[in-house]
Amino acid sequence: MATYDPVSTAKALAESYVYARQTQVETNTSKAQGKVTALTSLQTALSTFTTALNTLSAKGSVVAQTATVSRSTAASASVSGTASAGSYSFAVSQLATAQQSLYSMEDLGLALDTTFPQDTTMVVTAVGGAGYIQVDLAAADENNDGKLSVTEIARALNQASDGKVTASVVTQNGKQQLLLNAGGTGLENAFQLHMVSSSGADAAAQQLATDWAATVAGLQNGTITAMPAAGGASIGGKGTQLSLAQDAVFKLGGDTGVEMRQASNTYTGIDGLSVTFQEVTTSPVTITVAKDDAATKSNMQSFVDAYNTLVKAMDKLTAAGNAEGGVAAGALNGDSGVRTLRNQLNSLLRTSVGGVSLTDYGISAQRDGTIALDADRFAKKVAANPDALTSLLGQTNSLEYKRTGVLGSLQTYINTWSNASTGFLKSRQDGLQKQLTQYSKDQDNIDRLYAQAYQRYLTQFTTLANLETTMGNTTSLLDSLFSSSSSSS
Repeated sequence: MATYDPVSTAKALAESYVYARQTQVETNTSKAQGKVTALTSLQTALSTFTTALNTLSAKGSVVAQTATVSRSTAASASVSGTASAGSYSFAVSQLATAQQSLYSMEDLGLALDTTFPQDTTMVVTAVGGAGYIQVDLAAADENNDGKLSVTEIARALNQASDGKVTASVVTQNGKQQLLLNAGGTGLENAFQLHMVSSSGADAAAQQLATDWAATVAGLQNGTITAMPAAGGASIGGKGTQLSLAQDAVFKLGGDTGVEMRQASNTYTGIDGLSVTFQEVTTSPVTITVAKDDAATKSNMQSFVDAYNTLVKAMDKLTAAGNAEGGVAAGALNGDSGVRTLRNQLNSLLRTSVGGVSLTDYGISAQRDGTIALDADRFAKKVAANPDALTSLLGQTNSLEYKRTGVLGSLQTYINTWSNASTGFLKSRQDGLQKQLTQYSKDQDNIDRLYAQAYQRYLTQFTTLANLETTMGNTTSLLDSLFSSSSSSS
C-alpha cells in the first residue's frame, strides 16, 4: 500500500509549479481593479462638483436678491441674482384669460350618433398654434360605423392639435357637448371653429387661418373691439363662449405709468425679476427687490463646501496609508495625474478677474488643501463691490466659448478629465480594462499550465504508488516464504 496520496501530492506540486505566476497575476489584477474602482469614484466626485458649479451658475449671480410683494393677493414674484435693487409698482386693469367654448352637436350641424356628411372637415383656427387644426370627420369615425360621437370628435381634435387646443366631453342635462380650451391665455391663443368641404379643406383652412390672424391682430391693436363668435360663419356663428380670450393689461410705474399688454399674467420684462399678476388692482401693487445677505453667504458657502468635498474625495483616493497601523494606502496613492488635477484646481481658484480674486472676498486656502470662507470679510467686500464678485465667479455653460470666470474655468478643466469620450479618466479606464483583459488571458494560461502539471504529477505518482504497492506485496510474500522455511528447518 502506498504511503502517500497521489492526488493531494499532484495538487500540491502543481500549485507550487504555478505559484509565482499565480501570485503575480492576482497582485496585478487586484491593483488594476482597485484603480478602476478609484477612478470611478473620482469620476463621481468630479461630476458632483460640476453639478454644484452649474447649480450656482444657474442662479445668475452668487449675490442673492429677495423680492417682497406689498399685497400677496395681488401678485407673486421671484427674483434672480441679476435683478437690480429697487421698487417696481404695477397697476393691473385686466388679467389674461384663456378662451373656453362649448359646442353642441347641433351647433356643429351634426346629430349625435347618426350619419354625418362624409365630405366635411372641421377646422379650428388658432394663431397660437400652427395657424389651424384640421380634422376630417370621416377619419374621426374610429369604429367606421358611419356615425360620430362627441368622444370621437374630441379624440380626433386632441390628436391633431398637439396641445394648442384641448377638447373634452361635457354632459349637460344628459346631453354630451364638445368643450374646447385654448392652450394658453391671451388673444394670441384665441380660436374659432369652422366646418368646410373636405375636397378643398387645405385651401379653405389656410384662408380661414389668414383671416383669423388678421382678426386677432385687430383685437390686439384695438381696431376690433368685440370678440368674434365661438363658431365661424360656416356654422352660423354658433357655440357658447364660456370664457373669452383676453390679454393682461397693466401699467408699469403705477396708475400714471406706461401701459403694457401681453398674453400672459407673468411679466418678465425686468431683468432678473418675474412678476405674476393674480387680481385686478384698485391701487398699485409694489415689488421691492433688495439684497439677501444670508442667501448670498449661503451661495458662496455652497461653493466652498462643494470644493472641499472634492478635495477630501481625492485625499481619500491618494492616502499614503499606515502599514504599522494596518491602514491600506489609497488605490491612487502616488498618482501623478491626480496630483496634477488637484494642483490645477487650486491654481484656478486663484484666478483674477478685473483685478480681484476669491482671496479678496475672504476665501483662503487651508493647510490640508481645503478652502475656508471668512464671513465678515466676505460680507464687507460684497457690500462694497457685488458686481465684481459676479464677474469673478462667472458662469458655466455647455458651450465652452460662453464660459466665464472661475466657474467657467473650473468646468472647462474638469471636462478634460470627465468627458465621456475624450476625457483623461476615460483614457485611464480604457487602459486599465486592457490590462485586466490581458491578466485574464494570463490566468487562463496559468490554469492550463496547472492542469498540465497536475495531470503529469498525478500520472507519475499514481504509477509510483502502484509500484510501491506491488513491491510491498512482493516483500510480504517473500517474508512469508522465508518465515515458513525457517520454521520447517
